[in-house]
Amino acid sequence: MNERGRQTKVYLEIVKKIKEIIDENQLKPGGKLPSERELAEQLKVGRSSVREALRALELLGLIETRRGEGTFIADFRNHRLVEILSGFILTNEHAKKDVSETKQLIELAAIHLLIDQKKTIVDSYDFNQKKDRSRCFQKMFEQTDNYLLLKIWRILANFESSLNVNYHVGKERYIRLIQAINEGNREEADDLYRSIFTSFDHR
Repeated sequence: MNERGRQTKVYLEIVKKIKEIIDENQLKPGGKLPSERELAEQLKVGRSSVREALRALELLGLIETRRGEGTFIADFRNHRLVEILSGFILTNEHAKKDVSETKQLIELAAIHLLIDQKKTIVDSYDFNQKKDRSRCFQKMFEQTDNYLLLKIWRILANFESSLNVNYHVGKERYIRLIQAINEGNREEADDLYRSIFTSFDHR
């Protein structure tokens, strides 16, 4: 296992242990978690590692941070999808690969929906920043008018963003992808999308 793989494994172990603390203490929505320092001492890890793990849990919608107050259990009882997906991600050793593959499948589905619906994507992104790529895909999902797809994508994208997936793709391919969608060229859009994601480093 390379260095990045070891770091990811340690990070996921910390996330799981924090989830165990939540379960063991039967913390309910609104319940307060121990502080960063207390968790670091309890788990015998560095505070920076705890901070990363808490961020992952927050991205998954399981906890929320209130400035000046601390970290609390989020009320996701009415969002069973969040609980199911986050539970899988936190307990499955191969979650990183599965998340990336599933995210790519639904992104391709969104592209097909946009073409079928003859929707137009406005190209107002720089694409030199990772956040612009993410915003572009979020906009695509919003324009499909399929809330379930958008909800699933957000959970997967948030988790993937915490796993240091490296991007080696120039902005030109993103611009060409948007053009292909706007022109209704499904074959070209498929080819461009696949070329983008075979350039990602998911190690």
